[in-house]
Amino acid sequence: MKKFLFLFLTCISFYSCVKDTIISDDKEFDVIYDKSDATQAVIQIFRYDGSEEHNLTQDLNYNFWWPRVSFDEKKFLCYRSLKKGPTQSENPTNDYENAELMTFNIDGSDPKVIITKGQYGWKAQGVAKFSPDGNHILMAALCSDSLRGYTNVQWRLVVTDINGNNPKIISPQNKVYADPAWSPDGKKVVYVSLPDDKLNGWNDDFEIFVSDYDEAQKVINNEVRLTHDSLYCFDPCWSYDGRYIAFTSCHFLNTPFDSDIVRVRPDGSEQTTLLNDNLSNGVPYWTPDSKRLYFHTLGIGTTFSIASCDGINGGDKKILRLGGANGALYSSPQPIKK
Repeated sequence: MKKFLFLFLTCISFYSCVKDTIISDDKEFDVIYDKSDATQAVIQIFRYDGSEEHNLTQDLNYNFWWPRVSFDEKKFLCYRSLKKGPTQSENPTNDYENAELMTFNIDGSDPKVIITKGQYGWKAQGVAKFSPDGNHILMAALCSDSLRGYTNVQWRLVVTDINGNNPKIISPQNKVYADPAWSPDGKKVVYVSLPDDKLNGWNDDFEIFVSDYDEAQKVINNEVRLTHDSLYCFDPCWSYDGRYIAFTSCHFLNTPFDSDIVRVRPDGSEQTTLLNDNLSNGVPYWTPDSKRLYFHTLGIGTTFSIASCDGINGGDKKILRLGGANGALYSSPQPIKK
């Protein structure tokens, strides 16, 4: 699993907006994301309705991050970890080692911790997502795999039931697996891993893979490699219509400075760079109509904002009128229906 390069993100200066960027308030979709700022310090989950933000978590004793909404848009999940200090820099997102997985109703009510820190003997957990049928949760966990005889601790893919119980490790090999996401029919999984000839590789060796998901046996098989390059490929997301997979691509050390939004067919064909504007763009997520992608980006001011681009033809970058006020950092957006 990658670490969020928080120090870089809070120190860099935003030097320019590309001239064709359109400042826009979204009238078609709401957006759910996590955000911290200099006053708030801790990370909270927000919903933006096109005109104002609404805090859905409202507990400043914790950081809440990585919101992901169920396919029926009735619930969202996220992680929480204890507040570490009074300043924004002390509360980075993606605190995998201290994470607890939670679920909420879509309006922020009925919060529940479903996987506590260290539960199941895991050393860390992250990047959870609801299954399309709403019956399971897919995630990555830092753990051993005793059933397959793998005693070393490694990032592996895990599926639980909807309440976080009955975890099953679905990744068959003893190598790093990360950033999993479901296909819209729940029959396949896309993820990040290392090729078999580079199992001791580093971040720029990670590629995007797709496998069939055998629900009866709780395992993935028939792996297909989608990308073949010397770039760090991460955070894949499958479009709702099943036609494309979007992801972020860059040299790892350039992640906080220059990362691109890319799409590819599920068979690996038609790989296309949708956005390459010499800015940091990451964690793309498709709109429900599978036409645009939302992602976090270096936006207005000196910190992250939320933007979208054309998911089919590329370009047409639009930055939401959130704007990085008061040192705000925005991350992991997901567009949902109004």
